[in-house]
Amino acid sequence: MNRPIITYENIALLKSDFPAYSAESNSGNNISFLPLIESIDFSFDIDRTNVASLGTKSFVNQSITKAPDINITINSFEDFGDLFSSMFTSSETKSNLDFDRNFYAVVGDKRGVDVYGSNLSGKDVIGFGNCFLKDISMSQSVNGIINSSYSFVGSNVEAQALLQGGSVFSGKCPALNLSGNQSQDLSFQISEISGSSSVIETVIPHYSTNVTISGNGSVGNFLIKSDCIQNFSLDLPINRKDIYGIGKKYPLIRKSLFPNQGNFNFSNKVSTFEVSGVRANLKDFLNSEESYTLNISGQNYGKQAFNIQLNEARFQSQGNSLSISQELNSELSFNFDINKCEVQLPSISGSLLLENSSHLLLSDGNFVLLEQG
Repeated sequence: MNRPIITYENIALLKSDFPAYSAESNSGNNISFLPLIESIDFSFDIDRTNVASLGTKSFVNQSITKAPDINITINSFEDFGDLFSSMFTSSETKSNLDFDRNFYAVVGDKRGVDVYGSNLSGKDVIGFGNCFLKDISMSQSVNGIINSSYSFVGSNVEAQALLQGGSVFSGKCPALNLSGNQSQDLSFQISEISGSSSVIETVIPHYSTNVTISGNGSVGNFLIKSDCIQNFSLDLPINRKDIYGIGKKYPLIRKSLFPNQGNFNFSNKVSTFEVSGVRANLKDFLNSEESYTLNISGQNYGKQAFNIQLNEARFQSQGNSLSISQELNSELSFNFDINKCEVQLPSISGSLLLENSSHLLLSDGNFVLLEQG
């Protein structure tokens, strides 16, 4: 019971506001608890410059000329909350993605005891400083809920025990003053770890999710009709360039680069082939150079609606497979400019289905209920 090893219930993940190097961003309500986290991964590789010299077989120096990147991946059940807002406003991709924040993993001191709602005095904390978003990957399958993976790149890690001062617990902030002297001289403060007891209402089940694929003048895609989709995945990468200065070991900024190409993939059980028109002949289909509008929409358990619309998407690839005792399956992929994404977050309700679109997935009512095939 004295925590011989750390288990999942011992960890609670907190997030600061941005910018990372700010006392205000790292105190009070600007540090929030992240619910629905499935796993956390972090790693780094140290890049050393090896210097050799004439007259010796050994290295004369193996120094660190630049600090390593800290790679952090947070896997969660998607609720389109605080993590999702790192990239999107309530309607579109943010115009400025050049901001960082910090993450704090609070570690409980007893095995088998939740950190959530416990006294934080003396708790261990692992802080990740100056974290810039690199990628959002989202997926859902039949009988599953939407899962997302958020990838960040940071500059520093700080492990410490929380100090108590009255009702406030504090520690050393892991953020560096990247654009200044790159010092680490701020503190963070929290009072408790709390959240909503109704957080399960924000989870999105498969039977309320719809995916529509509509072209400029028609629906569907080459050769097959998308009428029995089994799963989808959405990848939203942010390309960044690390900008250094003379005398600086850490990047001054991790500048986002544009344009960025996103990818949308889905798997479909095939029931019907196109046997006439432009979609029955690959040459004619390619010559048409059609663009598509892709929509992922639905409701969470709390009946709050969401919609992600990918505009001007282009058909990228298709793979088909059939084996003994299996059904014919088609894997399709589209790409698009992430700046042409439009979003409607769950706080807004309403009808999200498109008329004259192709077929949908993960829905009931007038559409295909995938859990019944």
